Amino acid sequence: MGNDLVSDCALGASQDDDVIDFIEEDEESLQPKLDLHPWKILIADDDSNVHDTTLLALSGVKIHGRPLEFIHAYSAKEAHSIIRNNPDIALILLDVVMETVDAGLKLVSVIRNEMSLPNLRIVLRTGQPGYAPEQHVSETFAIDGYTTKSKLTRSLLISVLNDTLANSHDNPEIPN
Repeated sequence: MGNDLVSDCALGASQDDDVIDFIEEDEESLQPKLDLHPWKILIADDDSNVHDTTLLALSGVKIHGRPLEFIHAYSAKEAHSIIRNNPDIALILLDVVMETVDAGLKLVSVIRNEMSLPNLRIVLRTGQPGYAPEQHVSETFAIDGYTTKSKLTRSLLISVLNDTLANSHDNPEIPN
């Protein structure tokens, strides 16, 4: 009987229900989870293809570790209303020529002067640079970037967003 007791103890020791196995966690899961809200970007352009290609180009892209969220306006008037109702917009990709040949430029003036939004980042995108030459526009209007649609590639667009949002007042990772 003594041997049975020894074998029962040995058996019990190997099948102990009180043993806790710890599963190793990967390095990423050990990092504190930051709930980074997305960059809210307004695409203001009267051409729906521009909206579609912008979404396609920026699908899954993160800028400074934050995802992108898009709002759409198809006229300067609609963009003005959206800006008024969404104070957390970080950046506008703004077409120059919409309802009129200078609708986008007029909206820049409204944003900066009437709405008093000096920190809202504005990147002008134009398909017709003759209506708004870069040097003139950059000197006259308080904008943060200028691109021509014909030369705008995916990598250039990402670079423009990266540079522009790096200077954003809404970027906690990068000091102003």
